[in-house]
Amino acid sequence: MCEFCTQHGEGKKWYLNMGNYSKELIEQDGRRAYMTEFLNTFEQRTPGEMAQVEALSHTPIARPMDWYLTRTQKKNHFGQVVPIEDVEQIFQLAEGVIRLPCVCRKVTTGQKNARYCYGLTLDQRLHDSLDDSFSLEILAPQQALDAVRKLDKEGLVHSVWTFKTPYIGGLCNCDQDCMAYRVTYERRYFQNMFRGEQVARVNLEACNGCKVCIRQCQFGAMRFSAANKKVVIDARACYGCGVCRAACHRDAIGLFARAEDPVAARIW
Repeated sequence: MCEFCTQHGEGKKWYLNMGNYSKELIEQDGRRAYMTEFLNTFEQRTPGEMAQVEALSHTPIARPMDWYLTRTQKKNHFGQVVPIEDVEQIFQLAEGVIRLPCVCRKVTTGQKNARYCYGLTLDQRLHDSLDDSFSLEILAPQQALDAVRKLDKEGLVHSVWTFKTPYIGGLCNCDQDCMAYRVTYERRYFQNMFRGEQVARVNLEACNGCKVCIRQCQFGAMRFSAANKKVVIDARACYGCGVCRAACHRDAIGLFARAEDPVAARIW
């Protein structure tokens, strides 16, 4: 069980604790103002911030910077990978589901209306405070789930995000165009997206070595054995997103509790 479950989950998966989506939390600690500023200014401030982090990553303070920024992200705004079955539960727990353009992709691709992000609150004051360009869409939970299932098939990684932890305000669908992916995995500046509660495993008897799942993995966790003609998964590298499973035509991939895997249990 990860540290977030211990701190905010009452002994269960922390993102399935209804209290972390509550109206009471959004009223506390300036969260509404924090979310407004975060979203409205993201496109303008992020390129400069990333350039600064890149420059510092080549200096002797890179390691202290990693520690400090990871600690800050855990406090204010971090994400954790979740599989599609947990997404279904999250959409039932949340006050409501709002689809909006992805702020990351505005920066990385220039696309202003790439709708891969889902807000998890119907707070009208927050919605009114956002820039008009967000053009929010209110979705029924089943509509939202159907849309995310399509993204699951496409290989996008689902993750929940806090806005002043432990309040969970969003669910994102990430690939290499996302800032969290670049910061945490691609460039390894610091960690702001954490591995999920599970790891993927291949049933070697069912696997026919087609390699389709390897192309789906965003984290380079899958390998092919030329001798055995099978795919294997490195549990240390696996984020537990389960999108490899969505690509498998033989149901040869399953998700298992990270805490019970001797290799991956302490890797988040």
